[in-house]
Amino acid sequence: MDRPVADTEGRSFEGGCHCGNIRFKAEGPLRQILMCHCSDCLKLTGTSWGASAAYADSISWLGESQPRWYRSSQWAERGFCPECGAQMFYRRRDLPLVSIAPGAFDSSEMLTVSGQIYRHAHPSWGPCGDDLADLDDTYPKR
Repeated sequence: MDRPVADTEGRSFEGGCHCGNIRFKAEGPLRQILMCHCSDCLKLTGTSWGASAAYADSISWLGESQPRWYRSSQWAERGFCPECGAQMFYRRRDLPLVSIAPGAFDSSEMLTVSGQIYRHAHPSWGPCGDDLADLDDTYPKR
């Protein structure tokens, strides 16, 4: 695995979708987050998509529900919750990994962004920079 997160080997990480219909457990190691700016990610999520990853055989489903898989290209498919629509997974047919959206983990503090792909494909409104205003106080707290 390329870019593993230190200290995730042998540890379990749980997560799930927005509505709670799908719950999963991934056994480490986990990969650091890679950001993708390809046209498929932009069309399917509305923006760039970032993901960690785990070995496919180390992911288990904690309930009866499992993701529904959508074949988004000839080489890959994306897993989402059929109830709330949360897109949480991506898997290529030629790799033993499943990419996992960092927000799907119950806790993701151990992850950092370590790289990006298809940067040239990102629209001009582009990745956010440090010079943007912090508007947290403008919107209601969650």
